[in-house]
Amino acid sequence: MKSIYVAGPMTGYPEFNFPAFFRAQERLEADGWKVWNPAKKDEEDGVSNGAGWSDGDDQALVGSGWDFRAAFKWDVTKVIEADAIFVLRGFESSSGALAELAVARAIQARYPDYEIIYE
Repeated sequence: MKSIYVAGPMTGYPEFNFPAFFRAQERLEADGWKVWNPAKKDEEDGVSNGAGWSDGDDQALVGSGWDFRAAFKWDVTKVIEADAIFVLRGFESSSGALAELAVARAIQARYPDYEIIYE
């Protein structure tokens, strides 16, 4: 089974845009993908209903002790390990999603079968 990482904007979105990530996961799983969803990982790590949740305030979240570096390391690792990346709308204004896309493009330059799929 091929795997895919979901990239997209979180900061500044209510609930860190988790609903969009989970909708993408459902659709991709229905299409037969194994999905790496950073929203699911963050949810497991206690982001839901934590600091900054209502308005997507990442500074409040980091200020509460959440480790962005560890989360981002997981994200980039999954981009590298996956067979594809699925990029949600609004990625252009997200430094994290742009960085993940840059990693995906670097992988694709060496492995042309790596897919970059835009929502």
